[in-house]
Amino acid sequence: MLDLNTLQVASISSRLAFVLVFFVTLLRHPREIYFGVWAGALCCSLIGSLLMLGDPPSVPLNAVKGSIVYILYGASLAVSWAGLRLFHERAPLIPQTLGLALLSGLSYGILPQIGASVTWSLSIVFICIALSTALCMWEILRTPASMRLWTQYIVLLGFGGYFIAFLLTIGVIHFANERLASPESGIYSLLFDLWCGVFIQVGYLAMVSERAHLKLSRLADTDPLTGLANRRGLFAALSQRAGLSPSPPRCAILLADIDHFKAINDTYGHDGGDAALVGFAERLRGVMRKDDLVARWGGEEFLVVLDQADATAAATVAERLRKSAAGQPFTVNGAAVTVTASIGVAVVAAGEERIDAALSRADAALYAAKRAGRNRVCLAPSPPPPDTRAVRAEPSSGLREAMEAIQVVGQPRSEPA
Repeated sequence: MLDLNTLQVASISSRLAFVLVFFVTLLRHPREIYFGVWAGALCCSLIGSLLMLGDPPSVPLNAVKGSIVYILYGASLAVSWAGLRLFHERAPLIPQTLGLALLSGLSYGILPQIGASVTWSLSIVFICIALSTALCMWEILRTPASMRLWTQYIVLLGFGGYFIAFLLTIGVIHFANERLASPESGIYSLLFDLWCGVFIQVGYLAMVSERAHLKLSRLADTDPLTGLANRRGLFAALSQRAGLSPSPPRCAILLADIDHFKAINDTYGHDGGDAALVGFAERLRGVMRKDDLVARWGGEEFLVVLDQADATAAATVAERLRKSAAGQPFTVNGAAVTVTASIGVAVVAAGEERIDAALSRADAALYAAKRAGRNRVCLAPSPPPPDTRAVRAEPSSGLREAMEAIQVVGQPRSEPA
Protein backbone atom coordinates (compact mmCIF):
# COMPACT_ATOMS: atom_id res chain seq x y z
CA MET A 1 0.00 0.00 0.00
CA LEU A 2 1.38 3.39 -1.00
CA ASP A 3 1.72 6.02 1.71
CA LEU A 4 1.87 9.78 1.38
CA ASN A 5 5.51 10.16 2.43
CA THR A 6 6.70 7.55 -0.08
CA LEU A 7 4.89 9.31 -2.92
CA GLN A 8 6.25 12.69 -1.86
CA VAL A 9 9.81 11.33 -1.92
CA ALA A 10 9.16 9.69 -5.33
CA SER A 11 7.80 12.97 -6.70
CA ILE A 12 10.79 14.93 -5.40
CA SER A 13 13.23 12.34 -6.79
CA SER A 14 11.54 12.43 -10.20
CA ARG A 15 11.73 16.22 -10.39
CA LEU A 16 15.37 16.23 -9.25
CA ALA A 17 16.30 13.71 -11.95
CA PHE A 18 14.68 15.78 -14.70
CA VAL A 19 16.32 18.98 -13.39
CA LEU A 20 19.73 17.32 -13.74
CA VAL A 21 18.88 16.04 -17.24
CA PHE A 22 17.77 19.49 -18.39
CA PHE A 23 20.84 21.23 -16.94
CA VAL A 24 23.24 18.70 -18.47
CA THR A 25 21.49 19.04 -21.84
CA LEU A 26 21.71 22.83 -21.56
CA LEU A 27 25.46 22.60 -20.96
CA ARG A 28 25.74 20.46 -24.09
CA HIS A 29 23.51 22.79 -26.15
CA PRO A 30 23.86 26.28 -24.61
CA ARG A 31 21.78 27.92 -27.33
CA GLU A 32 18.72 25.88 -26.37
CA ILE A 33 17.76 28.24 -23.54
CA TYR A 34 14.38 26.60 -22.97
CA PHE A 35 16.15 23.66 -21.28
CA GLY A 36 17.34 26.05 -18.58
CA VAL A 37 13.88 27.62 -18.31
CA TRP A 38 12.21 24.23 -17.90
CA ALA A 39 14.84 23.26 -15.33
CA GLY A 40 14.02 26.47 -13.45
CA ALA A 41 10.32 25.61 -13.53
CA LEU A 42 11.09 22.18 -12.08
CA CYS A 43 13.27 23.75 -9.38
CA CYS A 44 10.32 25.87 -8.28
CA SER A 45 8.02 22.87 -7.95
CA LEU A 46 10.83 20.86 -6.33
CA ILE A 47 11.33 23.47 -3.59
CA GLY A 48 7.57 23.68 -3.11
CA SER A 49 7.38 19.90 -2.71
CA LEU A 50 10.22 19.96 -0.17
CA LEU A 51 8.37 22.59 1.87
CA MET A 52 5.24 20.44 1.77
CA LEU A 53 7.07 17.27 2.82
CA GLY A 54 5.27 15.71 5.77
CA ASP A 55 2.30 18.10 5.74
CA PRO A 56 -1.12 16.39 5.54
CA PRO A 57 -2.98 17.56 2.40
CA SER A 58 -6.29 17.93 4.28
CA VAL A 59 -4.93 20.69 6.58
CA PRO A 60 -4.73 24.23 5.05
CA LEU A 61 -1.33 25.91 5.19
CA ASN A 62 -0.78 29.05 7.23
CA ALA A 63 -0.68 32.37 5.37
CA VAL A 64 3.11 32.76 5.16
CA LYS A 65 3.99 29.19 4.23
CA GLY A 66 0.99 28.91 1.92
CA SER A 67 1.99 32.08 0.07
CA ILE A 68 5.52 30.78 -0.49
CA VAL A 69 4.39 27.31 -1.58
CA TYR A 70 1.74 28.57 -3.98
CA ILE A 71 4.09 31.20 -5.44
CA LEU A 72 6.52 28.37 -6.16
CA TYR A 73 3.85 26.16 -7.74
CA GLY A 74 2.46 29.09 -9.71
CA ALA A 75 5.96 30.01 -10.87
CA SER A 76 6.55 26.42 -11.97
CA LEU A 77 3.67 26.54 -14.46
CA ALA A 78 4.21 30.17 -15.49
CA VAL A 79 7.90 29.52 -16.22
CA SER A 80 6.95 26.35 -18.10
CA TRP A 81 4.77 28.57 -20.30
CA ALA A 82 7.76 30.86 -20.93
CA GLY A 83 9.87 27.81 -21.85
CA LEU A 84 7.26 26.62 -24.33
CA ARG A 85 7.21 30.04 -25.95
CA LEU A 86 11.00 29.90 -26.34
CA PHE A 87 10.78 26.39 -27.78
CA HIS A 88 8.31 27.64 -30.39
CA GLU A 89 10.64 30.59 -31.13
CA ARG A 90 8.27 33.13 -29.61
CA ALA A 91 9.45 35.89 -27.30
CA PRO A 92 8.78 35.13 -23.62
CA LEU A 93 6.33 37.57 -22.01
CA ILE A 94 8.34 38.32 -18.87
CA PRO A 95 5.92 40.72 -17.06
CA GLN A 96 3.00 38.33 -17.62
CA THR A 97 5.10 35.38 -16.46
CA LEU A 98 6.09 37.17 -13.26
CA GLY A 99 2.50 38.25 -12.67
CA LEU A 100 1.18 34.70 -13.01
CA ALA A 101 3.96 33.38 -10.77
CA LEU A 102 3.15 35.81 -7.95
CA LEU A 103 -0.61 36.03 -8.27
CA SER A 104 -1.51 32.62 -6.90
CA GLY A 105 0.67 32.86 -3.78
CA LEU A 106 -0.15 36.48 -2.99
CA SER A 107 -3.85 35.71 -3.33
CA TYR A 108 -3.55 33.07 -0.63
CA GLY A 109 -1.68 35.45 1.70
CA ILE A 110 -3.70 38.62 1.11
CA LEU A 111 -7.33 37.53 0.60
CA PRO A 112 -7.84 36.13 4.15
CA GLN A 113 -6.49 39.41 5.54
CA ILE A 114 -9.32 41.33 3.87
CA GLY A 115 -12.02 38.96 5.10
CA ALA A 116 -12.14 36.27 2.41
CA SER A 117 -12.62 32.69 3.58
CA VAL A 118 -9.94 30.04 3.17
CA THR A 119 -12.26 28.26 0.72
CA TRP A 120 -12.46 31.23 -1.62
CA SER A 121 -8.78 32.06 -1.17
CA LEU A 122 -7.84 28.54 -2.27
CA SER A 123 -10.29 28.76 -5.16
CA ILE A 124 -8.58 31.92 -6.46
CA VAL A 125 -5.19 30.22 -6.07
CA PHE A 126 -6.21 27.25 -8.20
CA ILE A 127 -7.93 29.47 -10.77
CA CYS A 128 -4.62 31.35 -11.22
CA ILE A 129 -2.66 28.11 -11.50
CA ALA A 130 -5.22 26.70 -13.95
CA LEU A 131 -4.80 29.84 -16.07
CA SER A 132 -1.05 29.22 -16.37
CA THR A 133 -1.77 25.61 -17.31
CA ALA A 134 -4.24 26.73 -19.97
CA LEU A 135 -1.61 29.06 -21.45
CA CYS A 136 0.84 26.13 -21.68
CA MET A 137 -1.79 24.16 -23.57
CA TRP A 138 -2.51 27.14 -25.83
CA GLU A 139 1.15 27.49 -26.84
CA ILE A 140 0.97 23.96 -28.24
CA LEU A 141 -2.49 24.20 -29.80
CA ARG A 142 -1.83 27.53 -31.53
CA THR A 143 0.79 25.81 -33.69
CA PRO A 144 -0.87 24.81 -36.99
CA ALA A 145 -1.82 21.13 -36.96
CA SER A 146 0.30 20.47 -40.06
CA MET A 147 3.41 21.76 -38.23
CA ARG A 148 2.65 20.25 -34.82
CA LEU A 149 4.99 17.56 -33.52
CA TRP A 150 3.48 14.23 -32.55
CA THR A 151 5.31 14.29 -29.24
CA GLN A 152 3.68 17.61 -28.34
CA TYR A 153 0.48 15.67 -27.71
CA ILE A 154 2.25 13.89 -24.83
CA VAL A 155 2.99 17.26 -23.21
CA LEU A 156 -0.55 18.40 -24.00
CA LEU A 157 -1.92 15.32 -22.26
CA GLY A 158 0.08 16.10 -19.11
CA PHE A 159 -1.02 19.74 -18.96
CA GLY A 160 -4.58 18.73 -19.80
CA GLY A 161 -4.55 16.36 -16.83
CA TYR A 162 -3.32 19.14 -14.57
CA PHE A 163 -5.94 21.56 -15.88
CA ILE A 164 -8.81 19.15 -15.22
CA ALA A 165 -7.36 18.32 -11.79
CA PHE A 166 -7.23 22.01 -10.80
CA LEU A 167 -10.84 22.56 -11.86
CA LEU A 168 -11.93 19.47 -9.92
CA THR A 169 -9.95 20.69 -6.91
CA ILE A 170 -11.95 23.92 -6.91
CA GLY A 171 -15.13 21.85 -6.80
CA VAL A 172 -13.75 19.66 -4.04
CA ILE A 173 -12.83 22.73 -1.97
CA HIS A 174 -16.43 23.94 -2.05
CA PHE A 175 -18.29 20.64 -1.86
CA ALA A 176 -15.85 18.19 -0.17
CA ASN A 177 -17.18 15.61 2.20
CA GLU A 178 -15.14 13.64 4.68
CA ARG A 179 -14.22 11.01 2.11
CA LEU A 180 -12.82 13.59 -0.30
CA ALA A 181 -10.86 15.25 2.49
CA SER A 182 -9.43 11.95 3.75
CA PRO A 183 -5.70 11.08 3.60
CA GLU A 184 -6.44 8.64 0.76
CA SER A 185 -7.50 11.54 -1.45
CA GLY A 186 -4.11 13.16 -0.88
CA ILE A 187 -2.38 9.97 -2.02
CA TYR A 188 -4.45 9.84 -5.21
CA SER A 189 -3.79 13.53 -5.89
CA LEU A 190 -0.05 13.12 -5.45
CA LEU A 191 -0.01 10.00 -7.62
CA PHE A 192 -1.89 11.86 -10.36
CA ASP A 193 0.55 14.78 -10.04
CA LEU A 194 3.47 12.39 -10.44
CA TRP A 195 1.98 10.89 -13.60
CA CYS A 196 1.22 14.26 -15.20
CA GLY A 197 4.67 15.57 -14.32
CA VAL A 198 6.38 12.59 -15.95
CA PHE A 199 4.23 12.99 -19.08
CA ILE A 200 5.25 16.64 -19.37
CA GLN A 201 8.98 16.24 -18.70
CA VAL A 202 9.38 13.15 -20.89
CA GLY A 203 7.29 14.92 -23.52
CA TYR A 204 9.65 17.92 -23.42
CA LEU A 205 12.66 15.71 -24.13
CA ALA A 206 10.79 13.77 -26.81
CA MET A 207 9.57 16.82 -28.72
CA VAL A 208 13.05 18.39 -28.69
CA SER A 209 14.42 15.13 -30.10
CA GLU A 210 11.66 14.91 -32.71
CA ARG A 211 12.22 18.48 -33.88
CA ALA A 212 15.97 17.90 -34.16
CA HIS A 213 15.32 14.78 -36.26
CA LEU A 214 12.96 16.73 -38.54
CA LYS A 215 15.55 19.48 -38.95
CA LEU A 216 18.15 16.92 -40.00
CA SER A 217 15.70 15.42 -42.47
CA ARG A 218 14.95 18.86 -43.90
CA LEU A 219 18.67 19.58 -44.22
CA ALA A 220 19.09 16.36 -46.19
CA ASP A 221 16.22 17.41 -48.48
CA THR A 222 17.26 21.07 -48.88
CA ASP A 223 19.89 22.84 -50.95
CA PRO A 224 21.95 24.75 -48.34
CA LEU A 225 22.73 27.70 -50.63
CA THR A 226 19.30 28.63 -51.98
CA GLY A 227 17.03 27.04 -49.37
CA LEU A 228 15.10 25.26 -52.13
CA ALA A 229 14.53 21.53 -52.19
CA ASN A 230 17.30 19.43 -53.70
CA ARG A 231 16.70 16.38 -55.90
CA ARG A 232 16.09 14.15 -52.91
CA GLY A 233 13.65 16.61 -51.40
CA LEU A 234 11.75 17.06 -54.67
CA PHE A 235 11.26 13.34 -55.21
CA ALA A 236 10.24 12.92 -51.55
CA ALA A 237 7.60 15.63 -52.01
CA LEU A 238 6.40 14.01 -55.24
CA SER A 239 6.14 10.63 -53.54
CA GLN A 240 4.16 12.15 -50.69
CA ARG A 241 1.83 13.89 -53.12
CA ALA A 242 1.37 10.69 -55.13
CA GLY A 243 0.45 8.84 -51.94
CA LEU A 244 -2.34 11.34 -51.26
CA SER A 245 -3.86 11.02 -54.74
CA PRO A 246 -4.63 7.68 -56.44
CA SER A 247 -4.78 9.29 -59.90
CA PRO A 248 -1.69 9.98 -62.06
CA PRO A 249 -0.12 13.44 -61.70
CA ARG A 250 -1.60 16.30 -63.70
CA CYS A 251 1.28 18.70 -63.83
CA ALA A 252 3.87 20.39 -66.01
CA ILE A 253 7.65 20.56 -65.77
CA LEU A 254 9.78 23.71 -66.00
CA LEU A 255 13.52 23.22 -66.35
CA ALA A 256 15.38 26.55 -66.09
CA ASP A 257 19.09 27.12 -66.63
CA ILE A 258 20.94 30.40 -65.95
CA ASP A 259 22.57 31.64 -69.14
CA HIS A 260 26.35 32.13 -69.31
CA PHE A 261 26.74 31.12 -65.67
CA LYS A 262 30.39 30.14 -66.16
CA ALA A 263 31.13 33.69 -67.32
CA ILE A 264 29.55 35.06 -64.13
CA ASN A 265 31.73 32.73 -62.05
CA ASP A 266 34.86 33.65 -64.01
CA THR A 267 34.19 37.38 -63.77
CA TYR A 268 32.92 37.72 -60.19
CA GLY A 269 34.28 34.58 -58.56
CA HIS A 270 32.39 31.79 -56.87
CA ASP A 271 30.86 34.19 -54.33
CA GLY A 272 29.42 36.14 -57.23
CA GLY A 273 28.07 32.96 -58.77
CA ASP A 274 26.48 32.02 -55.46
CA ALA A 275 24.86 35.47 -55.25
CA ALA A 276 23.38 34.97 -58.73
CA LEU A 277 22.00 31.56 -57.74
CA VAL A 278 20.44 32.91 -54.54
CA GLY A 279 18.93 35.88 -56.38
CA PHE A 280 17.48 33.66 -59.09
CA ALA A 281 16.00 31.33 -56.46
CA GLU A 282 14.28 34.31 -54.79
CA ARG A 283 12.73 35.41 -58.07
CA LEU A 284 11.72 31.83 -58.75
CA ARG A 285 9.86 31.70 -55.44
CA GLY A 286 8.19 34.98 -56.28
CA VAL A 287 6.47 33.73 -59.45
CA MET A 288 5.51 30.23 -58.31
CA ARG A 289 2.17 29.26 -56.82
CA LYS A 290 1.67 27.81 -53.35
CA ASP A 291 1.25 24.18 -54.49
CA ASP A 292 4.12 24.17 -57.01
CA LEU A 293 7.29 22.25 -56.15
CA VAL A 294 10.56 24.10 -56.70
CA ALA A 295 14.05 22.59 -56.51
CA ARG A 296 17.64 23.33 -57.39
CA TRP A 297 18.26 20.54 -59.85
CA GLY A 298 22.03 20.89 -59.90
CA GLY A 299 24.62 23.54 -60.70
CA GLU A 300 22.75 26.45 -62.29
CA GLU A 301 19.67 24.37 -63.19
CA PHE A 302 16.32 24.70 -61.42
CA LEU A 303 13.32 22.42 -61.72
CA VAL A 304 9.68 23.34 -61.08
CA VAL A 305 6.73 20.95 -60.96
CA LEU A 306 3.61 23.01 -61.68
CA ASP A 307 0.57 21.47 -60.04
CA GLN A 308 -2.59 21.10 -62.15
CA ALA A 309 -1.17 22.99 -65.16
CA ASP A 310 -1.69 22.50 -68.90
CA ALA A 311 0.71 23.61 -71.64
CA THR A 312 -0.72 27.13 -71.87
CA ALA A 313 -0.58 27.77 -68.12
CA ALA A 314 2.93 26.30 -67.88
CA ALA A 315 4.24 28.43 -70.75
CA THR A 316 2.70 31.53 -69.12
CA VAL A 317 4.39 30.84 -65.78
CA ALA A 318 7.71 30.09 -67.50
CA GLU A 319 7.56 33.36 -69.45
CA ARG A 320 6.77 35.21 -66.21
CA LEU A 321 9.86 33.66 -64.65
CA ARG A 322 12.04 34.57 -67.66
CA LYS A 323 10.88 38.17 -67.53
CA SER A 324 11.37 38.33 -63.75
CA ALA A 325 14.97 37.14 -64.09
CA ALA A 326 15.89 39.42 -66.98
CA GLY A 327 13.79 42.40 -65.99
CA GLN A 328 15.98 43.80 -63.22
CA PRO A 329 19.76 43.41 -62.72
CA PHE A 330 21.08 41.23 -59.92
CA THR A 331 23.51 42.62 -57.35
CA VAL A 332 26.63 40.47 -57.65
CA ASN A 333 29.58 41.50 -55.44
CA GLY A 334 28.33 45.08 -55.49
CA ALA A 335 27.92 45.19 -59.28
CA ALA A 336 24.64 45.26 -61.21
CA VAL A 337 24.57 42.21 -63.47
CA THR A 338 21.81 41.21 -65.88
CA VAL A 339 21.06 37.52 -65.47
CA THR A 340 18.89 35.68 -67.96
CA ALA A 341 17.60 32.12 -68.09
CA SER A 342 16.57 29.61 -70.73
CA ILE A 343 13.54 27.50 -69.82
CA GLY A 344 12.26 24.22 -71.19
CA VAL A 345 8.60 23.32 -70.59
CA ALA A 346 6.85 19.95 -70.87
CA VAL A 347 3.49 18.61 -69.71
CA VAL A 348 3.03 15.23 -68.07
CA ALA A 349 0.91 13.41 -70.64
CA ALA A 350 -2.15 11.29 -69.96
CA GLY A 351 -1.12 7.79 -68.96
CA GLU A 352 2.28 8.84 -67.60
CA GLU A 353 2.42 7.90 -63.93
CA ARG A 354 5.81 9.51 -63.33
CA ILE A 355 7.48 12.74 -64.41
CA ASP A 356 10.55 11.08 -65.93
CA ALA A 357 9.37 11.18 -69.54
CA ALA A 358 8.15 14.78 -69.21
CA LEU A 359 11.45 15.71 -67.58
CA SER A 360 13.34 14.33 -70.59
CA ARG A 361 11.12 16.37 -72.93
CA ALA A 362 11.68 19.51 -70.81
CA ASP A 363 15.43 18.89 -70.96
CA ALA A 364 15.28 18.67 -74.76
CA ALA A 365 13.23 21.89 -74.85
CA LEU A 366 15.81 23.60 -72.63
CA TYR A 367 18.64 22.71 -75.01
CA ALA A 368 16.52 23.93 -77.90
CA ALA A 369 16.15 27.28 -76.08
CA LYS A 370 19.93 27.43 -75.64
CA ARG A 371 20.55 26.74 -79.32
CA ALA A 372 17.96 29.32 -80.35
CA GLY A 373 19.88 32.10 -78.61
CA ARG A 374 19.13 31.73 -74.88
CA ASN A 375 16.88 33.90 -72.71
CA ARG A 376 13.72 32.28 -74.02
CA VAL A 377 11.07 29.66 -73.23
CA CYS A 378 10.61 26.55 -75.36
CA LEU A 379 7.62 24.23 -75.07
CA ALA A 380 8.05 20.53 -75.83
CA PRO A 381 5.12 18.86 -77.63
CA SER A 382 3.10 16.28 -75.75
CA PRO A 383 3.64 12.74 -77.01
CA PRO A 384 0.86 11.26 -79.12
CA PRO A 385 -1.44 8.78 -77.36
CA PRO A 386 -0.15 5.22 -77.65
CA ASP A 387 -1.48 3.32 -80.66
CA THR A 388 -0.96 -0.41 -80.41
CA ARG A 389 -1.74 -0.82 -84.12
CA ALA A 390 1.03 1.52 -85.24
CA VAL A 391 4.43 0.20 -86.15
CA ARG A 392 6.97 1.22 -83.56
CA ALA A 393 9.17 4.02 -84.87
CA GLU A 394 12.89 3.94 -84.66
CA PRO A 395 14.11 5.75 -81.50
CA SER A 396 16.38 8.06 -83.51
CA SER A 397 13.60 9.24 -85.84
CA GLY A 398 11.19 9.72 -82.90
CA LEU A 399 13.69 11.89 -81.05
CA ARG A 400 14.41 13.89 -84.22
CA GLU A 401 10.69 14.53 -84.78
CA ALA A 402 10.24 15.61 -81.16
CA MET A 403 13.16 18.04 -81.38
CA GLU A 404 11.79 19.52 -84.57
CA ALA A 405 8.35 20.00 -82.97
CA ILE A 406 9.66 21.99 -79.98
CA GLN A 407 8.02 25.40 -79.99
CA VAL A 408 9.60 28.68 -78.90
CA VAL A 409 6.87 30.40 -76.85
CA GLY A 410 8.81 33.18 -75.10
CA GLN A 411 11.83 35.26 -76.04
CA PRO A 412 13.14 38.83 -75.85
CA ARG A 413 11.37 41.15 -78.25
CA SER A 414 14.69 42.35 -79.68
CA GLU A 415 15.73 38.89 -80.85
CA PRO A 416 14.17 36.97 -83.75
CA ALA A 417 12.42 33.72 -82.99
